[in-house]
Amino acid sequence: MTNKFTTLDHIDGITVPGNPFAEPANEYYALLWLRTGLRFLYIQVAKYDQIARAQLDPSKQYFCFGNSPLLKGIPYDLLNCAFHWYSISACQYVNTVGAIACLQDKSHPKPPKYVESIIPEVKTFRDKVAAHFAWSSRNKRDNDAERLASIIPQVTFFDDTFQVQMLTATTVSKGKVSSSQEMQPWSVTKIHQRLQKRYWPEELETDNAVLE
Repeated sequence: MTNKFTTLDHIDGITVPGNPFAEPANEYYALLWLRTGLRFLYIQVAKYDQIARAQLDPSKQYFCFGNSPLLKGIPYDLLNCAFHWYSISACQYVNTVGAIACLQDKSHPKPPKYVESIIPEVKTFRDKVAAHFAWSSRNKRDNDAERLASIIPQVTFFDDTFQVQMLTATTVSKGKVSSSQEMQPWSVTKIHQRLQKRYWPEELETDNAVLE
C-alpha cells in the first residue's frame, strides 16, 4: 500500500500527495541531499560543542571569542566555514519546502517570507555574511555596522554551544550612527534541533544516540 501523502513540515502541516522520496527527482532530490549535508554539519559542530564543554567548568558561564586558551584543539577556521555552509544549505532547504507549499496552496506565504518565519537569524547571516560579505558588496540594504560585522570572524562559545553574530557592532560615519543589531545570534546545534522537530522528527532519537 502506497503512502497517501508525505509530510514536509510537521508543524505547519505542509503535505504532498504520495511519496515523492521513493524515486526522488528535481526538488525532492535536492531536499534529500540538502538534508544529508545539514545533518553532517550538525553532527560535526555538536561534537565540537561537546569537546568545548568538557574543557570548561560546568558551574560557570563562559563567553569565549577568538583563539581562547580555554578551548584548545578547536578548529575555528572549520567552524567558521561550517556556519557559512550550514546557513546557505538551511535557507535553501526551507525555501524549497516553501516553494513546494506554494505549488500546493497559492495562499501559502511566499518562500522568502516562509524562510524568515522559520529561521530569521540564519537568513540574516546568509544574506549579510555567508552568501557574500556585506563589507564587499556595498548593498544599500546593509548599513556600515553590518558591513563591519560581516567581515569579523565571529565564532563564539556561549551558553553551551558555538554561535555566531554574538557581537553587535556600532559605527559612526559623518554623524550617522548604525548598528548590526539585526544580526541576531544563532547556533548550528540549536537551529538544527529546531529544524528536526519541524522537518525530520525521526532523526531526533537517532542523532541523540550518535552524539552520546
